Amino acid sequence: MFGLDDDMDEMTAGETAISYTDEFVDAALAKLDATFGEGYAKANPALVAGYIQACASNLGAFMTAASSVPQDGLADMFAAALEEMEDEMPAPAPKPKRRK
Repeated sequence: MFGLDDDMDEMTAGETAISYTDEFVDAALAKLDATFGEGYAKANPALVAGYIQACASNLGAFMTAASSVPQDGLADMFAAALEEMEDEMPAPAPKPKRRK
């Protein structure tokens, strides 16, 4: 589901979990340093750990919610969301008039 099934064909569940964890660590380091300044993440390992825990919790909640949606309903859900986004998009700007 959401790419996980494809990943499972090539990786074990443990390798997939490690891959997600690696992504969470990279995201934590980049985000914290970008927000608070270079080296902040390294100086605050407890904050990095909390960030990683929050990422894992959010992923778990997402996967749980996604698994409760019937697969045929999932496509409808995404189509409705896309339609809503398209409705909110502004109209394209008019083409400029050509000079003669």
